Amino acid sequence: MISGIAFIVIGAASLIDSNIPRKVELDKILDPNVNHIDVVTPIMNKGNVGKIIIDGSEFDFKIESPDNEIIVSVTNRSHYEYDLVANNEGQYRIETKNTGNSTLQIDGDVETKASPLAFVGHMMLLITGIIVLGIGIKARYA
Repeated sequence: MISGIAFIVIGAASLIDSNIPRKVELDKILDPNVNHIDVVTPIMNKGNVGKIIIDGSEFDFKIESPDNEIIVSVTNRSHYEYDLVANNEGQYRIETKNTGNSTLQIDGDVETKASPLAFVGHMMLLITGIIVLGIGIKARYA
């Protein structure tokens, strides 16, 4: 019975926590020929912010909104900074492609929250807790 209550409490707490956006650091080095594309897909609430700084070799950079509209697109740059403010809730796509002959450094941070798949995991934990609690109550009073 106590384990069922523990499952319910942990599941509810993690469900609430997963919907709170967290700042995630961007720190990536793209080599010129190997893995020359970096894609980041943060799930953002309206008003969440991000700062992207790209420096080094020539690159192409693009950000798409959750409804697949291009927010910003630049080509053949060697340095670029962008402050992203989410105007819509959903999954953004930040893509950087190294088109030059040397390494490319990506820095900054974005706010993101857990994916819908994490929601399913938290719900399974809650449901398991309810089932275990029910079995514990039935065993205790049977």
